[in-house]
Amino acid sequence: MRNWGGQLASEIWQDLMSNRAIQDRAPVRQLLLEERSFEAALGRLQAAPFNAEDRQTFERALMDAFVAMDAEIAHPAHDPRINIYKVQDLLFRFWGQRGDRVNAGYMFTLNQDLWPERHLYNEHAIGAAAPTLPGLQRRANQRLFTTDLGCYSDRFIMQPLSNVSGPLQLRGAFNVVKLHGSFNWRTPDGRNAIVIGTDKTSQIAAFPLLAAYWQIFTAVLQAGDVRLMIVGYGFGDEHVNAVIADASENHGLRLFIWDTAPSLMDRVRAAAHGPRIWKGVLSTASRPMIEVFPSNQAETAEYRRILATLFG
Repeated sequence: MRNWGGQLASEIWQDLMSNRAIQDRAPVRQLLLEERSFEAALGRLQAAPFNAEDRQTFERALMDAFVAMDAEIAHPAHDPRINIYKVQDLLFRFWGQRGDRVNAGYMFTLNQDLWPERHLYNEHAIGAAAPTLPGLQRRANQRLFTTDLGCYSDRFIMQPLSNVSGPLQLRGAFNVVKLHGSFNWRTPDGRNAIVIGTDKTSQIAAFPLLAAYWQIFTAVLQAGDVRLMIVGYGFGDEHVNAVIADASENHGLRLFIWDTAPSLMDRVRAAAHGPRIWKGVLSTASRPMIEVFPSNQAETAEYRRILATLFG
């Protein structure tokens, strides 16, 4: 969520280049100088001439970048200050507010930060179920989805449930589904549970919880006449685009895309499966969030249009 201090991929590259350990590790530094995509760089690190120490240096620096980003996301005084309560109002409407007997809500995200855990609360104001992270073990007294969580520390670390072979409990909850993992997740053997690099499909398949998440994502989009709001996605992941395109073409999925950059249609159509995706577009929004959710808490005409388009 860039409006709250989230970073673009190019900015993460900058953080990596500034990391002292990477500056001192010549092979990794040279790789980043050659490769401006940090995900492509990580993909190249998996093979010779790079070694395990190179990979560990890169991964530690990447976690440092995520922790620094989280400090910005947690900062209470972003300027201009977006009305978070209206943002929450919009997100929790995906619980189902039209009397359509929906008993589960979903927020799918490719981001691996803690924006949802820090800013997705107040579900009671709209009558939605409480947000949850399906398939994750929650530590005793671990606070999530509430205000004032404090600075990042080991108390944020979470692990998947030991057995995710059966169906996850999704009913009666607003499910926050992190399709590519999260920087604070760890595998039982202590590895970072995060999907980054150039072979994301294989990484997902190798991680039981993320494989289950992928099945949920596909099933929800293919459920029939579903509406999906897409915010801030660059349509750069072929495996994600393929599911969206199939659901749009064959299962009645309709898309509302919120994107403030120019030439949205051209960018979507140029992406993998883009022409099929574009045919499913219901409408779009291009105004900055501060204009739609101003700090004076006014309900804007643009917000009313978005609600009417998505929810009727």
